[in-house]
Amino acid sequence: MKLFIALALALPMFAFASGEKYQNRSENPFVPEKGIVTAKQICVDEKNEVFRVFVPAHKQEFCKSYKWDHSDSHYPKKVCVGRTVKDIPAQTVSVSPFYQQLVCVKYDRKDSTRPTCVKSEVRTLQYPTSYIQYTYEAADWRQERPIRTQEKQIESCK
Repeated sequence: MKLFIALALALPMFAFASGEKYQNRSENPFVPEKGIVTAKQICVDEKNEVFRVFVPAHKQEFCKSYKWDHSDSHYPKKVCVGRTVKDIPAQTVSVSPFYQQLVCVKYDRKDSTRPTCVKSEVRTLQYPTSYIQYTYEAADWRQERPIRTQEKQIESCK
């Protein structure tokens, strides 16, 4: 009887090892980093060429202006003047999949260790519609050894 009670009390200790954790990696900043990605969180609207992204309710800080505090001579700090915090309700936002990036076109290679950029241009690039999902055991707290690695596509909007 004592053994049965001891086992019944010890079972919840082993329950934490069951289950799985999900990590998502993508160049797309709108893909959630953790958990299973659903169409309610992010989806691709192919007709209008946008991502529909769900933004949960959160608090956001607004400042009337900024000042630089030079009291610490080594590291000046940016200080918010006229700080207000507002509650932003949950909403679904349409975001363009295109973004602009400054890309170096021509390098000066006189110094072999550090080539310097001589000519650069702005290019329009597109965020990918895919992401890589890593599945870990719940007991793998360092998340070193994934059980599965899958490349998945962001679902299309309905």
